[in-house]
Amino acid sequence: MTEKSLGPFPSQTPDAYQPIVKSLKDIIDGNNWKDKFEEAVYNAQKTGVENMRNIGSLIDYYNFLNYLVLWVPKENETGTFVYNMLCTMYFVLDQKPVIDFQSPIKPSSYPPPPLTALSEWTVDFAKAMGQFLDTPQSLTEESLETFRTAENYNFDDYPPPPGGWLGHSFNEFFARKFLPGTRPIDGPSNPAIIVSAADSTFDGSWNINTDSIVHLKGLPWTIGELLANSKYANDFGGGKFMHAFLAPYDYHRLHAPVDGKVLEAKVIPGQTYLEVNVKKHSNDKYRLIPTRALYAPNSPGYQFCQARGLIVIDSPKVGKVAVLPIGMCQVSSVVLSVKEEEEVKKGDEISYFQFGGSDYVLLFQAQSKVKILAGKHKHYRVGEQIAIAHIAK
Repeated sequence: MTEKSLGPFPSQTPDAYQPIVKSLKDIIDGNNWKDKFEEAVYNAQKTGVENMRNIGSLIDYYNFLNYLVLWVPKENETGTFVYNMLCTMYFVLDQKPVIDFQSPIKPSSYPPPPLTALSEWTVDFAKAMGQFLDTPQSLTEESLETFRTAENYNFDDYPPPPGGWLGHSFNEFFARKFLPGTRPIDGPSNPAIIVSAADSTFDGSWNINTDSIVHLKGLPWTIGELLANSKYANDFGGGKFMHAFLAPYDYHRLHAPVDGKVLEAKVIPGQTYLEVNVKKHSNDKYRLIPTRALYAPNSPGYQFCQARGLIVIDSPKVGKVAVLPIGMCQVSSVVLSVKEEEEVKKGDEISYFQFGGSDYVLLFQAQSKVKILAGKHKHYRVGEQIAIAHIAK
């Protein structure tokens, strides 16, 4: 069975656009970017991506965005529809004719320079979408049923609030909590065992050099920028940097990977970005016709520029561990669940996301001599062991 294409989307006159879409039109018209955006849409569509079948012009893209900002999220059976909706918006923005109108994803000093008008708009769009997703109108009986039947959402792992989900918002559903006992914690009495902070897919680990720089994609990224001039930024020189990716269907709350005291807890403003590429695959088992689908791996490095949280935990045995929940596209907020000076146990909730795909980063000090055990591209649940520290006796 093939995935259905997105749209077509209701046509609107410019006067009927939502304010956030009018704002984009004003930016494009005011900068004489219309031809560039038309070219970007054309380039995106000519790749043959199914998502772009009904988006062949800038007007179509405006209509898509106008629909998306007030969209009641729904899923398909394979649990990929929400993901594709988000990818579609950024696939156009990632095209060469317009990508340079956005703030670059590259190392810079902290604080970073102001966002470009287009990058600022993407942040505003995520907030506007988030405002709607905070309303009861964003979750219906019909839309809820699509998540119940979708693969990967594991609907039965999450108890509904008293009276059920209807009358609540999509963001409340998105940040739902799991049933007690469904995320057991590995090594609860062994402080050397470090567990996954999220239901997520491990995407790699890298060494931090003694100058507190990690080299990603051949570029030097400073830990001071990632931690936004935290007073603990220089404490991770010689240590480890790792990150993992949360898909939209994953549980979207983060939990402490170690025991310890919260030294710092803050939210750091930044960009709203998604790296989108095209991947060929055959998903029609009946006709075996190759189709092309979007995917968004987000190469390491973008985390240094993105809106994010920072929670530094001081573990008596492991040392300082920095946990950074990273917001990707359409994450309208990163919400912290802990405050400075609080004590946390391994597995305690420390933050959560509201909508969208997400990422998280862990930093370890050199003294902990952490060995990363997680396998690349392997999915781990909260509480599963991903690393071990060498603890001096």
